[in-house]
Amino acid sequence: MKKQMYGIIGLSAAVVVLGGGLAVLKLTDSSDKGGSSSAAVSDNENVTKGVGLVLVEDGSKLPGSHTADEEHYHGVVDSVKVKNSSGELEAVRTSADDAETTAYTLKGYEDVKLDTALVKALVYNVDNIASTSIIEENCTDMDKFGLADTAVELDVTYTSGVERKLFIGDVSPVTSNTYARVEGSDTVYTVSSGNLSNYSKELKDFVSATLLDDPGSTSQPKVESLRLEREDIDYDIYLEYSENSDITKSGGSSAKHVMVEPVSALLKVESSADITNGMFGLKAEDIVAVHCTDKDIEDAGLKKPFCRVTMKLEGGVDHVLVLSKPFKDENNSEFTNAIIDGGNVIYKVSAEKAKWLTVRPIDITSRTIIASYVWNISELTASAGGKSEKFSISLRDSSMSTTDAKNDDVIVKRNGEEFDTERYRLFYAFLIQCHGEDYALDEKVPDAEPMATVTIKDSFLGTETKYDFYDYSVMTSLIAINGECKFYGAKAFVNALTENVAKISTGEKYTDAY
Repeated sequence: MKKQMYGIIGLSAAVVVLGGGLAVLKLTDSSDKGGSSSAAVSDNENVTKGVGLVLVEDGSKLPGSHTADEEHYHGVVDSVKVKNSSGELEAVRTSADDAETTAYTLKGYEDVKLDTALVKALVYNVDNIASTSIIEENCTDMDKFGLADTAVELDVTYTSGVERKLFIGDVSPVTSNTYARVEGSDTVYTVSSGNLSNYSKELKDFVSATLLDDPGSTSQPKVESLRLEREDIDYDIYLEYSENSDITKSGGSSAKHVMVEPVSALLKVESSADITNGMFGLKAEDIVAVHCTDKDIEDAGLKKPFCRVTMKLEGGVDHVLVLSKPFKDENNSEFTNAIIDGGNVIYKVSAEKAKWLTVRPIDITSRTIIASYVWNISELTASAGGKSEKFSISLRDSSMSTTDAKNDDVIVKRNGEEFDTERYRLFYAFLIQCHGEDYALDEKVPDAEPMATVTIKDSFLGTETKYDFYDYSVMTSLIAINGECKFYGAKAFVNALTENVAKISTGEKYTDAY
């Protein structure tokens, strides 16, 4: 890493010498016309003379006494204390002396999820900072360079016990450079600004914006269940992992989860993934509070939260995301305050990312109502318009898997008599076009005969499901599943179903448009 750092410093220095030289010529030209600059470099000799001087290091030589290319001792930084206009922070070493990689954290915030790369940068960027030029020796007015009371202070301590202090001041007229001085010296240098930006940051900038790490699509743990509780709805949305999702040709949706509450329904992969797995990698736009107090939680609207999402993972691990009521900022963008239950950081999250705030059951569920794989069905009964047809389905070879079966491998019987397999398959292909238009959560089963009824026995899944279609309005039917109202549907489908039940025995082409 040190070799890479020297290369970077050397390259930066070479580039800045060219830029610095141009700046000197420009500033000197201004003085000839009567202009002046208190921060102007006096001559090109100082620029060349100051290139690559190491300002902060562990060693016996005084800081600034040699260049980064010369041999000198490199120690391990034990801590860097930063003092700026926002307060004080201290990056401290957490790894053992013999560790292959030196690790750091922020003192007093070991219990906070930090951006480890930024914390490390506080250490790695200060060690071996090299100058790009000498601006002024024997300086008596540090204030003109921003190196007096307003300077950023860096106190560096090495594991050897050596301590160094560096002051960082204003940006120089060469905007890629910043003024700096070392404690005990009255020489003003410029250093590359690129390595200094982190020293002006405040605490929240070092807190990780990721609420829950994303382990990656190939190693995400199994989400056993997810429960969503929200203030604006009087039911929970509860999703569970479906073991049948691992079985090919079991029928239904390819989503790994199903909805259990408020209704039993299949999920759509494209819209449900953000709900079931959306906590992984969720990133905040800002940090509201670190080491938050009860008052912070109350002020953020999280004491009595608008939304609570509980994700249970395989192995008994739970993560609970708590969200405030959405609010808009001065730019009319919508956000929510968020906290991981039991955590000590409050985050500001885009409402667009926190889809739990507005999701409705119909948004994430498949509207397909009948979804068994065709050859998994062993019995099917369809009744409508005063006619009833009963089918029984079996494999010619009982040892064959239904997932491998083709038409010729299947025996279909209608009302006890062998029936054309393809004609049965086409009728079932029509049935699976039945879609729910919306959920009928508050409806009661009508005290009337249904317009049509379909009963399906899926021997592969070990389920038997009864679908009753009731007259609800001019355009709408009410669909009850196993005796409970679940969906509103198109009455046109029920009318087409009535026609097709009548056509089963006639050989006429089934109606497939409605």
